[in-house]
Amino acid sequence: MKYSSKLGLFVCAVALSAITAHASQTPLHHRLEVRLSPLTHELEVSDTISLGDLRSQDALTFQLHGDLEVTGSEGGQLLDSPGAAQDSSLPLREYRLVLDEEARQSGQLTVHYRGTIHHALEREAEEYARSFSSSPGLIGPEGAFLAGSTHWYPRFGDELVSFRLRVDLPEGWDAVSQGKRIEHSLEGGRRLVSWDSPEPMDEIYLVAATFQEYSQQAGAVTAQAFLRTPDPNLAAQYLEATAQYLDLYTRLIGPYPYAKFALVENFWETGYGMPSFTLLGPAVIRLPFIINSSYPHEILHNWWGNSVFVDFESGNWCEGLTAYLADFLIKEGQGQGTDYRRDALKRYLNFVRGEKDFPLSQFRVRHSPSTEAVGYGKSLMLWHMLRLRLGDDRFVRGLQTVFRRYRFQRASFADFETVFSQVSGEDLSDFFRQWVERTGAPALELGRVSAEPSQGGYRLQVEVRQTQGGEPYHLRVPLAVTVENRPEAGLHWLEMVGNTATLEARLPARPLVVEVDPAFDLFRRLDRSEIPASLGQVFGAERISIVLPGEEDAAAPQQWRAMAESWTGGQPERFQILAQDELTQLPADRAVWVLGSSNRWAAGLKDRLARLGGGWDGPTLNFGTETVQAAGKSFVFTVEHPDDPDLAVG
Repeated sequence: MKYSSKLGLFVCAVALSAITAHASQTPLHHRLEVRLSPLTHELEVSDTISLGDLRSQDALTFQLHGDLEVTGSEGGQLLDSPGAAQDSSLPLREYRLVLDEEARQSGQLTVHYRGTIHHALEREAEEYARSFSSSPGLIGPEGAFLAGSTHWYPRFGDELVSFRLRVDLPEGWDAVSQGKRIEHSLEGGRRLVSWDSPEPMDEIYLVAATFQEYSQQAGAVTAQAFLRTPDPNLAAQYLEATAQYLDLYTRLIGPYPYAKFALVENFWETGYGMPSFTLLGPAVIRLPFIINSSYPHEILHNWWGNSVFVDFESGNWCEGLTAYLADFLIKEGQGQGTDYRRDALKRYLNFVRGEKDFPLSQFRVRHSPSTEAVGYGKSLMLWHMLRLRLGDDRFVRGLQTVFRRYRFQRASFADFETVFSQVSGEDLSDFFRQWVERTGAPALELGRVSAEPSQGGYRLQVEVRQTQGGEPYHLRVPLAVTVENRPEAGLHWLEMVGNTATLEARLPARPLVVEVDPAFDLFRRLDRSEIPASLGQVFGAERISIVLPGEEDAAAPQQWRAMAESWTGGQPERFQILAQDELTQLPADRAVWVLGSSNRWAAGLKDRLARLGGGWDGPTLNFGTETVQAAGKSFVFTVEHPDDPDLAVG
């Protein structure tokens, strides 16, 4: 059965409307003069701050990185605040500023400070399925990365800010930030770069390194690429992709909100999206699939997250929406939308259970496979179900209205609910409540099915049940029915407001097959019979045994043990490492890793692999119809656990 979609076609016919920024208040404005000394990890800053709506206050407090020393101020008396606290990742100092009369009248004050910022990269491993390297901020010979979370400039709570940034760097270096570049010159052996961002922002970034710059125009927008080593071919690919995706999302949502978009190569592996630029790692940008997957995702963040800001207190909506309109929409255009949705549901099934589950209203940021499965996957499915409910036309109008209304403001799930309810003429409060505020997912099973001849055709009755327990979900369940002598299945929608509902349909011929949600259009907990065993099923298991091979294996036993111990990530209660001879059978109550092709327990899994068309046979590996030489390769097979289909053996 095929589902047709016109969203990809519809974006080409969208009528663009003028969009103006709506600001609920006058933001703080920073005019920053920064001198960077990468070899000594130092910066020196003079920050003139226009206080906006805060000028009416007699005293203000702000936080600054604890390794930065304030050397002077104009506009009031600056005092240490005794309530200052340490951040979990860096030292902070809090200051209290009592404004003088001139500052209250002018609405301006200036703070001078200097010091070092150099937090080494640290590898984080939330779960053995994924690890990250990160730093809250650093300045060094390899480059500089400073964000709002670094507190490298005075932070007055969560106030939105605009800024103008002038950076003084060694010759050969360059600097990138948000907004439009208004200065790029050499004076006295120093590089001077200025960036102007009059648009409200939720933080200020400064990235610097020795870059090779490439650029081209994409309509009124400047597309730029800052690479750490010269590579004109790579730059040309990204600049052309930038122009294409800016055009696509302008047609879909509204005008691109910035003067430039820049690809910036980082000095460690990252995938960060900032307003008007993205910071990607050196290996990441050279992966062939990134330019058509992660890269459009980062560009789209300039509409969702980096101009319509997230009200994090009520949940992060933008990662799922961005994934839906970038990663998913591209796959849907290639005819792979069903596979993409199935994989999102599979990750939820594999990684989210028990206390790892939480509602979307509590999602802030991804830091593990389980938070990704909810914050990206469940959110993505919410937008998909909303689109199916409203249709492409009303869905797109809702997106455009949210962007027009909340550009350069913070928006919440509740704001989306209000806009889409207005655009559609439907009350969507129950829809958003159950998918945003409720933990968990529905689980469906097919109940009684009957078909009887009736009036030259057949009368079909299909019962569907919700089995997840608790309050039933309100669902529109798609049922595909294949009838005799017709190749294409017919689609029927079943409204469920209770635990059980029955579809009654008249068919032109005898029904042969009934499928519940075959295209994975509902967010739900999959049945294991719908999907094969997978690596995620092993990675996501609550308890895991790792079985080491014996002395006869080609690798030394200590190498296998070192790898197994690195996977445990300091979670001895979750992992169990065993030698192959310690077992009389594979553990039946947990997922299992069987390491090494010579492992005595690997041989017992060959029959299961053979039934799937895979396996190994001496010097060759078999993957279905493909055979490759095993020498010099590492390989992984995954099969259903022989004692429990909810578990897997890798």
